[in-house]
Amino acid sequence: MKKNIFIIVICTILAIILILGTIFFYKTQKSNETENQNNYSIIYDKEGNIIYDMSKKDEVTEVVENTVIQGIVELHNNGYIYTFNGQHFGEFGFEMEEYTRANINDKKQKCIDYFTLKEYDTDYIQEGDLLICTGTLSKKGYSMGENDFDTKDNPIIVLKSSDYNNMKVDVLKGNNTYPSTITIGENFIESGYLYLKYSLEDDTHSDTGYNFPFAIKAYITDNTIITGKLENGKNVKVQYENLTNSPSELTLKSIEAIKN
Repeated sequence: MKKNIFIIVICTILAIILILGTIFFYKTQKSNETENQNNYSIIYDKEGNIIYDMSKKDEVTEVVENTVIQGIVELHNNGYIYTFNGQHFGEFGFEMEEYTRANINDKKQKCIDYFTLKEYDTDYIQEGDLLICTGTLSKKGYSMGENDFDTKDNPIIVLKSSDYNNMKVDVLKGNNTYPSTITIGENFIESGYLYLKYSLEDDTHSDTGYNFPFAIKAYITDNTIITGKLENGKNVKVQYENLTNSPSELTLKSIEAIKN
């Protein structure tokens, strides 16, 4: 009798251990799945900072159908393409209203090179490229102003970063290939530099043309000739000391404020 009771107790204990083990295993699996989902729904920059979190349940504040946006590719991974509306300059940055922060679902949709008109899929898109997208923009309540963008069945136009860079250099050299104006975006004259915004225009494949603005961090030295009062939003004429094929940071030889 005692032996039967002992066997029943042992079997009961083993059954409880098996049930608890199964529950623990299931919870661990679910936790890992959730963690993996979160890893794929959060986009980090190269320093590990979160720049887009798709796990947030922020409400859509506005939906704009059949609209066109432009943006510079910040990241392209984990099935998403994230476009930024500005340029980075170390710890500072300069954002442009013409560009849109947006998260695009990478569906291997058709892409068309801006200049050659050759067709590719989204594997063609790399960081630094400029995208022109047509579709539906869903604006969300994120503090950083991110949006979701659905390209529908519309192809993505891709201006490669190398081509974009060549266009910038052409404008900086004062060639007349691309009409442009120069304005002071932000000035930090007391720190010895300012941001100049160029409104580069091109109508290669469009009757109305595109505006591809870009910003330059320009340094002021004791030798820089300054004419007029330098204020944000002012149109200016400039000459550079060290113009090369890398237009990220330049030193000003002269800068002249133009009356708007």
